[in-house]
Amino acid sequence: MEQTVSEDLDHGTLITDITRAAKSDHLAQKLHSNLGTPGLPSGWEWSEGQLKFQGHLYVPNQEILHLQVIHNHHDHPVAGHFGEVRTSELICCNSHWPGLRQMVKDYVASCAMCACAKSLRHKPYRKLKQLLIPSQPWSSISMDFIEQLPASEGFSTILVVIDQLTKQAIFIPSHDTVNAPQVAWLFLTHVFSKHGVPAHVTSDHGSEFVSHFFHSLGKLL
Repeated sequence: MEQTVSEDLDHGTLITDITRAAKSDHLAQKLHSNLGTPGLPSGWEWSEGQLKFQGHLYVPNQEILHLQVIHNHHDHPVAGHFGEVRTSELICCNSHWPGLRQMVKDYVASCAMCACAKSLRHKPYRKLKQLLIPSQPWSSISMDFIEQLPASEGFSTILVVIDQLTKQAIFIPSHDTVNAPQVAWLFLTHVFSKHGVPAHVTSDHGSEFVSHFFHSLGKLL
């Protein structure tokens, strides 16, 4: 039975590919040339053309090799479509590469069979709650940030404030590091001076951010 499993997974070809790739891998060759020198992280060793970390085979920085290793331990017919933690544990028994766990997490999350066959293990999400229709303009607004824009006159973010009733928008230049008190000051300058204080604010930054925003706005007023 063990021989059949080994042939199905084709471990021999994969190990050969990993050994061949190690000859041109930057990290593998750098560690190979510096083995035994002071300052080198402990746990690395070179054996029979293979780089190992604490006895685990280092898989060179080639996505096709990483994906093949994960495939063998997750969605191959002899594997069990385990979750990210169990799959990572199985791979770490024999293999190693930087960023392994994050790559396994992304791989398992994208597995179509797991998404179709496995039940959710968290509480059901609540139903979406429809926003009330405002009674007058600028009594209910939404705020959001357009971030990581090319810098222009020292600004890299735009604070977008939209009236929920009329859909009128105000675009305010800002920074990536802006916090609730600073947002309150921008609001005071660009929105309150024209439309007053809203009764309701919607933001994807969460209720805590909105709470800090109103607290800071109250202080400024």
